[in-house]
Amino acid sequence: MSIKLDTPKVFISYSWSPFINKQKTLELAERLQNDGVHVVLDVWDLAEGHDKYHFMEQMVNDPDIKRVLIICNEDYTKKANSKKGGVGVESIIVSDEVYSQVEQTKFIPIIFERDELGKEYVPTFIKSRMYIDLCDDDTFENEYERLLRNIYDKPTNKRPPIGSSPAYIHELEPTFLRTAHKVKAIENALKNEKKNSQAFIDDYYKTFLKALDDFRITNEELKSDDFIDELVLVKVESIKALRNDFVDFLEVTLLYSTEFDEDKFHTFLESLLAYLTLSENVTLSNNTKGYLRMDVFKFFFYELFLYLTQILIEKEKFSILGNLLKNSLLVFDEQRIDTSTYSFTAFCQHVDSLNEHRNKRLNTRRISIVADMIKQRADLPDFSFNRLAQADVLLYYCAIMRPTEDLKGLVWDRWWPYLTAYHQYRIPILGRLKSKRFFEKFKPVFGVDSIQELNEKVADVVSSKSDFVSRFEYDFPKIQRAINPEEVGVIN
Repeated sequence: MSIKLDTPKVFISYSWSPFINKQKTLELAERLQNDGVHVVLDVWDLAEGHDKYHFMEQMVNDPDIKRVLIICNEDYTKKANSKKGGVGVESIIVSDEVYSQVEQTKFIPIIFERDELGKEYVPTFIKSRMYIDLCDDDTFENEYERLLRNIYDKPTNKRPPIGSSPAYIHELEPTFLRTAHKVKAIENALKNEKKNSQAFIDDYYKTFLKALDDFRITNEELKSDDFIDELVLVKVESIKALRNDFVDFLEVTLLYSTEFDEDKFHTFLESLLAYLTLSENVTLSNNTKGYLRMDVFKFFFYELFLYLTQILIEKEKFSILGNLLKNSLLVFDEQRIDTSTYSFTAFCQHVDSLNEHRNKRLNTRRISIVADMIKQRADLPDFSFNRLAQADVLLYYCAIMRPTEDLKGLVWDRWWPYLTAYHQYRIPILGRLKSKRFFEKFKPVFGVDSIQELNEKVADVVSSKSDFVSRFEYDFPKIQRAINPEEVGVIN
């Protein structure tokens, strides 16, 4: 197999005892190989008849070997400290090189085992070196990423150039994300069926809510001479990283959870609405800037709900989606001592700073700058803009099909399909309703039990003229065309 010139090359020194240590070392080597690192390992590179100590000397002195990974377990540490056995000889060779090396980054201790008090096993000759801890399942993914970044010289935290403005000012994504790496911990907990898996998920919800504060428009920013729509755009672009992280979280949680806790997810969505509505009540002021500062989150929550809907559709979690669309969301205001009732439509609110103020100020004559931005940002694999737009239309249909009595007391009862500013002539997911089998799976989304009940809902919308969006600028099928009563369930 040919090796690319820029492929980093590492050597692993380890003990064959106990067998589990050898097995774990081999798994680590295989994973590094899969991540583009050329690993030199005795079981792969030392043939019968070769001198293993000469092989070791070659590896630690070879300038092409970028890193020497020293796997530290109890057996390796004891033999290295006592200078006994093959490990003892190897440790002498390595320690001589460690002490003579000017370059301090070549030798990295990798912790594979701790004693009964939780103290790591590390040979004396390398005890003072910073190590990578791979013995804890909860932190394994974070530590492995540290190792990989070290090998590739791509550290997570890089010193900014002196005299220049901070890197995050110019980057599209924030340099710090509170939820970073939590998804890996959740994935590991779910894969290993840990009893405390839900605790990791609960922690993600709480951390996500706290992370929203990092993207608020501050009072200092409002005092600047910048236009409010420009401030909103900057914040919206930076919060994209949090959107991507949430997509990863939801996909991992739905994939590996044996039982997805819908109640806690519902509570999380209520918390998002509380963050928006209660913060808006506090930050509203007489000047226009104060009124529009929460537009960052109006845009973000709309986009987030579109991605959420698309994920549930792709994974055929129709029952979960149906419950989200059916159940009310309650937000309690401690100051007013009052509880407001919302539906999912509250995640689709007007973003006046963009669609109104920016459009007018720059004379862009765009139908929807919100739609423009979501289209520009639809760069994740498996999340094309067309699919998001179809989810947008589906949410609109579900909103207008709700019984009138369900709308009483709601603070916000309409879903406006902004993405249909880019015309949507077909809704493929609804075309599949021709299949009776697919209808039976999909019917929870509409909140119906039968084809007849769905047809009645569509007929009610038509007769009451509840399909209120003009198709002049926002163009998509009328509900009776998208859900044709004569075609639903006609194929077994």
